[in-house]
Amino acid sequence: MIKRLIKTIYCERGELFCIIGSNRFLLARCEPKLEIYEHSTSIPILGKTSYGVKKFNAVLVLCEEPELTRAVDEEYLKKISRFELTADIQRTDGIFENVSFDNILPVEIYLDGDWTFEINGSSEIVKRMLKM
Repeated sequence: MIKRLIKTIYCERGELFCIIGSNRFLLARCEPKLEIYEHSTSIPILGKTSYGVKKFNAVLVLCEEPELTRAVDEEYLKKISRFELTADIQRTDGIFENVSFDNILPVEIYLDGDWTFEINGSSEIVKRMLKM
């Protein structure tokens, strides 16, 4: 399988929220970037040319050392049931659009560096973001 970065979209005025119980808290302000990846595999067919299978996924990377609104450690992260992010993305026509990513899934969280999330339901988001 080949993993290829096909588009990076830089966002502005990002806000990362965490959900604890039924409460939503602002966890950090950041300048996230959205990375869209293509995963492709060639499937060989006996006696014929192979065909390709592709899938896409989107990953959100928060800026290095996001501006946290509270102290965050492993114990605090264990209490969080889900994350959400809102950010402004500039469209091709120059207008900024506020986009919300609900229920993003943490992939890696470096308390002193980048926070990486996978976007749940990536296929619809990827189609939309590729047009921006």
